[in-house]
Amino acid sequence: MSEIKIKENKDIDTVLWDRCVSRSQNGDVFGYSWFLDSVYEKWQGIIEGNYQAVMPLPVNTFLGLKFVKNYKFLNKIDIYSHKEISENDKRIFLETAKSFSKFITINSENITLANLSEKVKTFYSFKLDLIRPYKDIRHAEKDFIIKQINSSESNKIFYNTGILPNGITLLSTLTKSLSRKNIDILRRLSAVSMRRNLGQIYGAFNDRNRLIAAVLFISSHYKVNIVHTVQTREAVNKKALYGLIDYYIKKHSEKALTLDFFGLNDFYEEFFEEIGAVKYPWYKIKF
Repeated sequence: MSEIKIKENKDIDTVLWDRCVSRSQNGDVFGYSWFLDSVYEKWQGIIEGNYQAVMPLPVNTFLGLKFVKNYKFLNKIDIYSHKEISENDKRIFLETAKSFSKFITINSENITLANLSEKVKTFYSFKLDLIRPYKDIRHAEKDFIIKQINSSESNKIFYNTGILPNGITLLSTLTKSLSRKNIDILRRLSAVSMRRNLGQIYGAFNDRNRLIAAVLFISSHYKVNIVHTVQTREAVNKKALYGLIDYYIKKHSEKALTLDFFGLNDFYEEFFEEIGAVKYPWYKIKF
């Protein structure tokens, strides 16, 4: 294994870093330097050799102690590499991280990282392959989801894309669902991802043409991530978010994309089961 070092983000060659993430078999949007810059400017990175493998470290300091953890909107953390990494190499990455900070808590899908820790909690989310025709996805739906979507339709909710960052941030402000700091981060992340043609904001509107729910989707590596959702009390009562997600699935069915529902915490499991989504484990890992 080549030399491993830790660098602050200002000293990182972001072109080489992003190239490594882009070429990684397990690559996702959460590893890109522009995403990390948008979400948490103080991040640092573990780098092997000439960026053959990298791992982001979102670092905070309190009373002289360094903490590494997932921050808001940074759903998952992983090691990204051009090639397959052995378990021993992953262990070296983690030992490097532990030498840097004694307080590390990360979310990851990487089972090898989970197996290298003695403090692991397993959780579950769902993914849906959108390659199937929409009628096949809807064909699997049963009583629960039909009831939610029919409720949305009967309440004259309609949906649209092309919502600007100010729309989702204003709704998040009005619903008091985010702190002021996270509102600013959401605005920045939405704008940057949309400039890169990777981000989309979909919205649900009531019969008075008022935005009552919105979702920020960001795509990378043929994966679509639900990064942020927000809804008013009216939207909750009228099941608007169920209809909005169904609308997104309809618009993107028959595409080589996988929709990851990790950021969708308010839905009942019946919804995912009835559309044929696959359950997968993710891990909260402490070192």
